[in-house]
Amino acid sequence: LHLSNNQLDDGALDSLHKFLSVRRSLFCSSGQAGAVPPCYIYIHGNRMSEAVLDSIARQRLCSNDRVYQGARYVAQNRVHERSVSSLVQNYGGNFHNFASNSMMSSVGGYLRDDSHLVYIDLDGCHISDDGIRMLNNGGLRHNKCLQYLSVSNNCIHLLGFVTLLEAIVTGLPALRAVAVNDNPVFDNVEMSGALYTSCLQLLGQCSRLILLHLTATCMSDRVGSDIVKSLLTDKSRLVWLKMGNNELASETVTTLCVAMEHTTTLQYFSLDSNHLSDKDVQLLLNS
Repeated sequence: LHLSNNQLDDGALDSLHKFLSVRRSLFCSSGQAGAVPPCYIYIHGNRMSEAVLDSIARQRLCSNDRVYQGARYVAQNRVHERSVSSLVQNYGGNFHNFASNSMMSSVGGYLRDDSHLVYIDLDGCHISDDGIRMLNNGGLRHNKCLQYLSVSNNCIHLLGFVTLLEAIVTGLPALRAVAVNDNPVFDNVEMSGALYTSCLQLLGQCSRLILLHLTATCMSDRVGSDIVKSLLTDKSRLVWLKMGNNELASETVTTLCVAMEHTTTLQYFSLDSNHLSDKDVQLLLNS
């Protein structure tokens, strides 16, 4: 049930309770009580208050129903910053659009101590390079259970990306998927600088990753070529690599064609919204 981006306020809670109660009663009356499938409800982008969202998260509305996996998609309502432990308790790993740079040390500390959280979404939290440093120093690199980390749609540049890569290489043994899309990571990057060289070296050591999302990261054709060369080696386990909406062209495609001879796991490679020509596509398909 998609109710996102409307004008729902706190009065909608009672209606949702009634809807789910009636739905469950229908299943019970038909003798299928034990097989009631969960109902997923998307309610982000409305006008519900924090108290009501907490009620939804705690009660799951009904015992066998939930607002999309513990209210992961309640973001963009009238939620204010609170303690990280309360946020994680009520909203799982989803901090989408309602954490902030100043909270990253606390989030990192929670990740250091938490032994159950496998998913964390920090999309759209205005995180800068300093925020990534605070997240890492707070305890991110010591987490042993996290499998998916998204820091998409923030203000992360090359320094923050390198800090994140260092955490992946030196710790986070369970991490398999990272999304850094929609950040100015490679904007005006100095390709001959030590930081850029470090970035490429660290990418080459991220062999545990299965998914890497680098869409819309201000990547030039030269940078794209360097990244493909660093990532897609015979040790790579990448299945998904997303590099759409950048400035990639023939140099990246040529490097990709060569790299495809060495990697055996890649199944999905996104190059949409770049500058590929007919010749580039032909070369890619022929490889």
